[in-house]
Amino acid sequence: MIDQFLKHITYNKLFTKHNKLLLAISGGADSVALAHLLQAGGFNFELAHCNFNLRGKESYLDEKFCKDLAKKIGKKIYFKQFDVEAYCKKNKVSTQMAARNLRYNWFLKLVDENKIDYLITAHHANDNVETVLINMLRGTGIKGLVGISQKNNHIVRPLLPFLKSEVYAYVAQHKLKFRVDKSNLEDKYERNFLRLNIIPKLKKLNPYIETTFINNSAIFKQEAEIIKDYLSAKQNELVSNKNKLTYLDKHKFKTEKHCASILNFVLKPYQFSTSQVEDINYNILQNGLVGKNFKSKTHQLTIDRNELIIKENNNTKAKEIKIKSLIDLQKHFKIEQLKDFKMPKQNQLIIDSTHLIFPLIIRPKKLADSFKPFGMKGFKLVSDFFKDQKLNTFEKESCKLLINGNKQIIWIIAYRSDERYKVNQKSKSFLILTKLD
Repeated sequence: MIDQFLKHITYNKLFTKHNKLLLAISGGADSVALAHLLQAGGFNFELAHCNFNLRGKESYLDEKFCKDLAKKIGKKIYFKQFDVEAYCKKNKVSTQMAARNLRYNWFLKLVDENKIDYLITAHHANDNVETVLINMLRGTGIKGLVGISQKNNHIVRPLLPFLKSEVYAYVAQHKLKFRVDKSNLEDKYERNFLRLNIIPKLKKLNPYIETTFINNSAIFKQEAEIIKDYLSAKQNELVSNKNKLTYLDKHKFKTEKHCASILNFVLKPYQFSTSQVEDINYNILQNGLVGKNFKSKTHQLTIDRNELIIKENNNTKAKEIKIKSLIDLQKHFKIEQLKDFKMPKQNQLIIDSTHLIFPLIIRPKKLADSFKPFGMKGFKLVSDFFKDQKLNTFEKESCKLLINGNKQIIWIIAYRSDERYKVNQKSKSFLILTKLD
């Protein structure tokens, strides 16, 4: 097995003898075999062991075994104890998920702190079969059918092509001692249930199910890359970003043959649920209500006239900012004095400095706010001005007003100044305020 192991690492460029590796060691047959293989191959590696304190004395004995093994093979070992039950209660997750999150967070912290190139885990072909079946039960796209990645950023799984029987034969051949986790014999966990009850029955239909899954995984991986390239190209066509907002063109989207898959791909990073994505898709295709909003843990989405608009959640309420002087004003605008008048850009305001009454206020719109839009004779509600400008929900929320000390609106910042603050072009006290991004 050692020759196959080394050829596999070299052929797939997983890592080299120049890399510093961190092996996740549980004390079970798989990780002990991998430690022996890495040692035999002359690789530079250290060990890391998690004690989840879930099995009483057995957990302590696992930790002791791993420490003794590290000493025996002359390798440094990191070890850490976790309170899994407390993590479960705090984060409302299962024991299995808690253990997974805790160990990987710690492993990757070790990788970062100790300048380690790769985290090595002992997943093998049988683990991949279980993972694909779990993904299918939970609902998955083609990515889930690929199963466990052989190499994913800093994580490498060099035993993935090998069967569990091959690993155990290697352990027996070299008379390696290892720990047995008796909880693996209980079928109360999803993975164990599949391993103990379902997969043995599937093997009666296909005795070589692990090899079949390995071959399928390679095919699915290539097909998944093709699909990803297609979806990424469509995303570039349909999606744009401006002023920290993401826009998806509704009309172009509706003409796409695979619109549901494209929408799912585009929205996946924003953590909307499957039912929300389906609802969003339905609203687009059926010309649903403009202004309908959806919220995930991290983002908000609104359906506008021509676009879907996404913004990151901001739980802090916008506050009024009091500006006591020109020095204070410079914290929010670039301020220049002009000798001669020039036409301002959209993000600029030209004002006669003698018209400023401190303290000024920068704040969001209020319900009854009105002003005299530049170039008009009468007053208009700010909310009506927003409608005229066809601002979307998020643009309205982010818009700020510059209020004079006499409580008059000077400027809807970056949109329109007030006619009452129109400057005399012969004045010699011009200030030009430029909005800072």
